[in-house]
Amino acid sequence: MNFLSFVPDTHAHLDLIGEDPVSVTERARAGGVYPIITIGIDLDSSRLAAGFAEKIPGVFASVGIHPNSTAKAEPGVMDILKEISSRAKNVVAIGETGLDYYRKAAEQNIQKSFFSAHIRLAKDLGKPLIIHDREAHSDILCVLDEERPDVPVVLHCFSGDREFLDQCLRRGYYISFAGPLTFPNAQRTREVAARVPLDFVLVETDAPFLSPHPFRGKKNYPERARLVAEVLSDIHGISLDEISMILQKNTAAIFSVGRLNDALP
Repeated sequence: MNFLSFVPDTHAHLDLIGEDPVSVTERARAGGVYPIITIGIDLDSSRLAAGFAEKIPGVFASVGIHPNSTAKAEPGVMDILKEISSRAKNVVAIGETGLDYYRKAAEQNIQKSFFSAHIRLAKDLGKPLIIHDREAHSDILCVLDEERPDVPVVLHCFSGDREFLDQCLRRGYYISFAGPLTFPNAQRTREVAARVPLDFVLVETDAPFLSPHPFRGKKNYPERARLVAEVLSDIHGISLDEISMILQKNTAAIFSVGRLNDALP
């Protein structure tokens, strides 16, 4: 496959898929998806993500404590994340972090405290920040405005409306779309995606979650990032090759992972 048509998966959880991550990654690359950023949601998964990124070609990592994991986070966990992300060269981002007011697995003040700590860590290390936002749009912006991150900010699996999108874009944040963009009943999400300038858009799978149409409800895999990219290309009226090159450029710029023609074996 020509490298120009490869689609990056900027958000997956290789440790949660429950299959050999090498095989999952090789299948994704054979299906036209490369590279993959695997995301930590607690200390154990962050360590695994960093390990995968060191050992598996085309895999990079982000380390963080998901808002739903904050109530059970180990003492000193942010210092440990700093140590992991400082010594592992393929740890390219901090997160996912943010706020989740839907699950309510941790009190809001605990979530906010950890969110602020992640922002400060990202600023300290000069790494981009990957944000989980579920039913917490206004507080997400409030914390970000208080902490003033001077690093790239990615809104993972964007679920906001036009007003929230416009506020994010005014701040220069990047917008990432996942499987829900492809759902037949997701017209509002597609209308929002049409408003995102192509220089600020990413795609992801959130594998093993949020499998795109026609696999909705089934385990998700990184190779299905292409299905999200196909819908995004239709929304913007350009070819899959064109959107792939844009996504490669954005991924390289945000995460400093290099262009695919440099990285492919």
